[in-house]
This record gives sequence, structure tokens and C-alpha cells, in this order.
Amino acid sequence: MNVALRPRRIVVIVLIAFLAGALIAAVLVVTGAITFHRADSVPCNGLTSYEQVQTAVRDKADTIGRIKDSGSGVTVEPVKADCPSANGRLGYLRVTYANDGERDAIRKILGSGELGVFVVLDRR
Repeated sequence: MNVALRPRRIVVIVLIAFLAGALIAAVLVVTGAITFHRADSVPCNGLTSYEQVQTAVRDKADTIGRIKDSGSGVTVEPVKADCPSANGRLGYLRVTYANDGERDAIRKILGSGELGVFVVLDRR
């Protein structure tokens, strides 16, 4: 082997390895094995059942109404948790807000009244 061809061969091998890795990564992303969406960061072992979340929304309608009335950008929705081996049985309450004022008002309401379910605050 010629000494001058050795660096070129190394570059070709590195390029092939890089392309193979990129191809494998692309296949994993396309098939859904790897995702880049932000998963819900909820503690699966501290959640109640999804039915309990729905019951809390019904039974605590006054508190939910006060939360919704805390701003025009506020939404409240029960969510099935994406927990391993839970099969959609666990849930929590997601409250979205548009600004810091709405967040502060929501925290104040949540601090004074207990809903009995896990609540996640998300800024839109």
C-alpha cells in the first residue's frame, strides 16, 4: 500500500462510518423508536387513575372554573399519562396558561384548594 493513499483511505472509511450511523439514526427516528418530542415529565408512581382525574374535574367544578377564569389563555384538561405498563389507566390534570400573571393566579388557586390529583402547569 502506498503511504500517500493511507490518509485518503482513512477519510473514506470515516465517511462511510458516519453515513452508516446517520442512516441508522434516520431509520430509528422514522420508525418512532427514537422521538424528539418532550415527554410528559410526570412521576408515574404518584399519579391517580384517569377516572379519578375526570371525577375531580366534575366534583371540583368550582375550583376548575376559578382556574379557567384566571385568564383568557387558561385551559384545563384531563390527560391520560404516557406511563409504561399503565395502558392509559393513569392520569393527571394539565393546566396551560399564556403569561406569568395567569400562572401566579393559578398557583394561588391551587394552593388554597386541593383537587386530589396531580396537576401540571404548562406555558403555551
